[in-house]
Amino acid sequence: MTGTDVVATELPRGHLRALQAVNTVSSLDRSSVAPMLLVIAGDLHSSVAAVTVAASLYYLSYGLLQPAWGIVSARLGTVRTLRISLVGAALAGLLSALSPGVGLLAVLRFATGGFFGGAIPSTLVYVGATVPIERRQQPLTDLMAGVAVGMAAATVAAGWAAELASWRLMFAATAAVAGGLALYLRGMPEPPHEPPQRRPVHALVRAAADRWVALVMVLAFVEGAALTGTFTFVAPGVQHATGAGAGLAGTVVAVYGVAVLAFSRVVRPLSARLRTPTLFLVGGLAGAAGFAVLAVQRNLPAGVVACVLLGAAWAFMHSTLQTWATSVAPKARAQVVPLFSACLFLGGSTGAALGGVLAGSNHYGVLFALSAAVFLPLTAVSAATRRVYLRTRRGR
Repeated sequence: MTGTDVVATELPRGHLRALQAVNTVSSLDRSSVAPMLLVIAGDLHSSVAAVTVAASLYYLSYGLLQPAWGIVSARLGTVRTLRISLVGAALAGLLSALSPGVGLLAVLRFATGGFFGGAIPSTLVYVGATVPIERRQQPLTDLMAGVAVGMAAATVAAGWAAELASWRLMFAATAAVAGGLALYLRGMPEPPHEPPQRRPVHALVRAAADRWVALVMVLAFVEGAALTGTFTFVAPGVQHATGAGAGLAGTVVAVYGVAVLAFSRVVRPLSARLRTPTLFLVGGLAGAAGFAVLAVQRNLPAGVVACVLLGAAWAFMHSTLQTWATSVAPKARAQVVPLFSACLFLGGSTGAALGGVLAGSNHYGVLFALSAAVFLPLTAVSAATRRVYLRTRRGR
């Protein structure tokens, strides 16, 4: 799909920080389950596989409902949609904290994921509408830094909270923060030059028919399965191999969030110097190496090294793919960006569901080896097709 990007202005620093906070709380909620899987299973007298279903349902609803949120955003406006999603996530998250059994917990996590599904895509749409394409990867990387902070805080806080107090505290905390952000964002204006669309569904269908849009969606799905889905089992894998508690395993996995935050600062200047196919190669090879380390060894030092490499994968590869998604169909950005996020998290849900089968049998090495193998063709295809794309489109 072709077309001229909307006229973009600059994004005020305060607005960017508010959007980062949204990404942080969404990431905090999404990442808090992994280090608590074993504790939740024990507290609710259930199996790890059953609790993994709850995590997979979260990813599933997060992904499935994002195209619907894109349609809502095109009709109601980006900021209004963002606030609605945060209020719903706050209510569903609070009820999750009160859940007496794994069945109800799964239903409520499904609802929470569905509401949070409207959050991060709205922040991406906002940046896409306010920052010119040639400078867009830098604020988008900043948004991913917010995700990294959430990941780091979640894996540390969730693990220790579950071990020392209760896993319910994490769900209650993210619900409270989401509600507070919904109130804070009342003063943020809608993006410029983004009038409400009368036929957003038709715009989505037209965009999805474009071969480049379809390619970006497929890449997002595979990345989600290979990275976010499998990453769910890094903390349990370390726990199983070392006998460490949820708190210590969560602290090791928190290195991932710190690494994303650190590498995001590296990506910012490099994105102005290196072409995007090169960024894909760096990130993809780091992802393959990170899971290869876990396939061979899952002690505490190996977990730290792997999480550093996986953090580099997210910072380099995902931020580049995400920037591509905001520009591949500018006239339908409000629909395409949520569709991109939907594919990413549907991939994550698929990866988590399939990984749960292997993790339930304690075959963590096989699981991580498969993800390392998937990263190789993903990297090659991403870099090669991006080169072809740049021959016909302006950009890096």
